[in-house]
Amino acid sequence: MTRLPLCLALLAASVAQAESGTLQVRVDGAVQQPAEYQVPTGTRLADVLLAAMPTQAAYTTAAALLRPSEREAQTRLKAGVLHDLQAVQAAANVQPSTATTAARLEAELAELPVTGRVRNALDARVVEVRPEANLVLQPGDRITYPTRPADVRVTGAVVASCTLPHVPLRDALDYLRDCPTAGADRDLLFAVQPDGTVQILGIAAWNRSPRQALAPGATLYVPLPERDLRRAGAQDLNRELAAFLATQPILPLPANAPDTSNTDLAP
Repeated sequence: MTRLPLCLALLAASVAQAESGTLQVRVDGAVQQPAEYQVPTGTRLADVLLAAMPTQAAYTTAAALLRPSEREAQTRLKAGVLHDLQAVQAAANVQPSTATTAARLEAELAELPVTGRVRNALDARVVEVRPEANLVLQPGDRITYPTRPADVRVTGAVVASCTLPHVPLRDALDYLRDCPTAGADRDLLFAVQPDGTVQILGIAAWNRSPRQALAPGATLYVPLPERDLRRAGAQDLNRELAAFLATQPILPLPANAPDTSNTDLAP
């Protein structure tokens, strides 16, 4: 029996436990069956992932579950970060370099979408055996699988955002040698891994963290000086900005990602 019929059989077997009604979810990117899936209400994540069949080229570490119900909270997060960046620019007692960086970050952040990304394992077989990862699907959910990138992005308090080649096992701090900073905080660095994990790394002599490698597609956020943020009443800005960056999936998707077909997995 091929994987797809097997998945269909599993879905049919679970219908008795499903609540009435159906919903649509989308799976795209590096999968064999990209589509809008019509599934019974109550269907779990693994059922659709196994039906879509991620390809060998799929970079499951950076796969993203985008959930409409999460967008409201992330819209508030984005608005708060933008407000704090404006507060830093307006503050009279911050360094000029901090205000300049805040203006650039405000312009960059304004262009980023609110995605509704939920951090969750999306390797189909892992999700299948881990109940806490096998979420009940919600209307409008989208699961997208990028291919593996070959770079790392550095942004924040730098002269200009950089896209650098990924080097296996290279320490996060070492990437800053190739992307000059501009008025950055001297104590902290934020590593946003492609699975949406945010790591706060100490980089000063007094708080130095162990070496931290980055996965391909990671983003390093070089924070604004914490002292200036406290002066501007925006002491949570660095952490909240890194958290918003973690909601951004790796794009663009492979060329075959868009698909207008509709696959009905309901019985």
